[in-house]
Amino acid sequence: MSYNNISSSLPPLQALPVACDDVVDADLDLCLSTPSTLVVKAMLEVAASDAGAASSMDLALVIPRSKCRGERPLLGALLDAARAAVARATRAGTTPLTCLPRRVVATSGGRPHLVAAFDAA
Repeated sequence: MSYNNISSSLPPLQALPVACDDVVDADLDLCLSTPSTLVVKAMLEVAASDAGAASSMDLALVIPRSKCRGERPLLGALLDAARAAVARATRAGTTPLTCLPRRVVATSGGRPHLVAAFDAA
């Protein structure tokens, strides 16, 4: 995983568009597409708990094909994958304890979209 510095103020992002059948209505940037899984490229933005510098780390959101419609995941499956990826990243010791998860961002056509946000507290 790579860390990158980001600005300490997290600008608002546009939420992912969702169709009426709860399928993400955007072509997400993928890391991998297999017959059994879809892996969405994402980024976890973290903020230091002591108001220090914010940073980000790359995430891979792994979604079972059974929870996708073609190359587009169901919103619930994407959120579950984001929660699981954040848990893996923070439990693996790759995030210092002084950093708090702030939000997960995925891109569609190079444009960032908010997937999940976490309380700053």
